[in-house]
Amino acid sequence: MPLCLWIYSRAWINTPLVRLLPLGAVTMTLCSTLLPIGIGVFIRYRFTRVADILLKVSLWSLLVSLVILFILTGTMLGPDLLATIPATVYVVAVLMPLAGYGCGYGIATLFHLPPHCKRTVSLETGCQNVQLCTAILKLTFPPELIGTSVYVERLNSCCIFTTD
Repeated sequence: MPLCLWIYSRAWINTPLVRLLPLGAVTMTLCSTLLPIGIGVFIRYRFTRVADILLKVSLWSLLVSLVILFILTGTMLGPDLLATIPATVYVVAVLMPLAGYGCGYGIATLFHLPPHCKRTVSLETGCQNVQLCTAILKLTFPPELIGTSVYVERLNSCCIFTTD
């Protein structure tokens, strides 16, 4: 993504607005996120039994971590947090995964994919890469620039887990 930005926007990259984008931090975030994914793909390719065990352990640890995160966030920020989030954020968080699932399934149907591929495309487009969005938001931008985007992302991840 940062390489594409650099290639396609070289003509206007020195404008003041573009200088505000932390392209180096985005690149580091993407590399630190995609490197473990690449290692996981390699482990799956070479050692399938080990990959199955690692997958089960990681999914359970992810579930426990998310439950703890949501409990701690709710405890620290209190019930006032839900009242301060605008209603449009809730609407976007609920409709975005559903729209992604529907569009993905529709596009897969348009290209005459088999049913199992349609489901895969639907899930991939519906999930919207919430983890990558979280990493880029939290590690790249300062909190005052993020604003309510963090809430959209967190509520979106809750809606994705409930619709899957």
